Amino acid sequence: AAIGVSKAGNYDVNSLTVPRKPGEAVGGICKLTNKEKGIQMTINVEYNQLDPLLRATVNEKGDTPDATGFSPFPGNINVLVFKLPPYLEVLTKSKGSIPEFVNPKYTDETKTKFTKPTRLECMMQDYPKLLVGSKAIVGFTQMDRFICFSAVKNNIVDAAKKQASTGFAESAASGESDMYQTNRMLLEMAGCKIKANDVPQATFAGIKTPLGAKVVLAPSFGMTIQEIEDRLPSPHNVRISDRSSLVLDGDITIHNLTLDGHLHVKAPAGSKVIIKSLTVKNDGVTFDPISEDDNVDEIYAIRGYVKRGNTGRVIEAQGGEVFEVSE
Repeated sequence: AAIGVSKAGNYDVNSLTVPRKPGEAVGGICKLTNKEKGIQMTINVEYNQLDPLLRATVNEKGDTPDATGFSPFPGNINVLVFKLPPYLEVLTKSKGSIPEFVNPKYTDETKTKFTKPTRLECMMQDYPKLLVGSKAIVGFTQMDRFICFSAVKNNIVDAAKKQASTGFAESAASGESDMYQTNRMLLEMAGCKIKANDVPQATFAGIKTPLGAKVVLAPSFGMTIQEIEDRLPSPHNVRISDRSSLVLDGDITIHNLTLDGHLHVKAPAGSKVIIKSLTVKNDGVTFDPISEDDNVDEIYAIRGYVKRGNTGRVIEAQGGEVFEVSE
């Protein structure tokens, strides 16, 4: 979609963006104007520079929300589309040199101590600076966060603090939860009876986490909405409860399914599974909170919960066969 918009708008640079909360550690796309030189550029301003820039120019309160509750400056997620011929020209002239940038990480609001040594950086999103004075068209395309952006970068202590201040934990738990939500939404958009939003919620290590159906759609099952719809000829006959977990991996067609528990369907390359009619009900899989005293693998410790129970149904076709299920 971003490439299509870039082509339609004849963009030299197109940045993918998402709605951004003020104070969130995500840069904002801005149009900067130098009245003295009579030049403008549309570019990302890093989050640690955005608030002071706004205070010094257009808003004495700094990085604040508008009526939507989000920042008026779209959040840059560093998914960039460049038109190649002008990009090659710039690389030839600049020899790949991009203006350097310093992004210090402080321990608290006093900004008197660093969390780690500060380094010089050069950022790919600064490329539009090298287009100033040309006729290049620089723009952005905004998308819903669920389809394109869920950072996983904070430990559970920092994640809880981030969620309290911005609404986004950006942790292992939130990243996994967002993946499940995205897949629920894709199935819901295809017409299945599954609740994508407004699902039960739990708190793990201080991080509020939605606990709807845990859906994993492998790329082999479908990578676009159309591919997923093609796998579901009668989506209104596919019902999945909030507590369920579903893994679909391979060439799988589902006509009629009622799921309340765990189901894993596998169709290795060259094989196919056709679910004509199936009802699955079992204990399924749960996510149980852990404490600091629990001795668990790191993959669970960074989430704040552990997976319990493997009781479920597994359907797997053998290589090269077409396996039909009707029961």
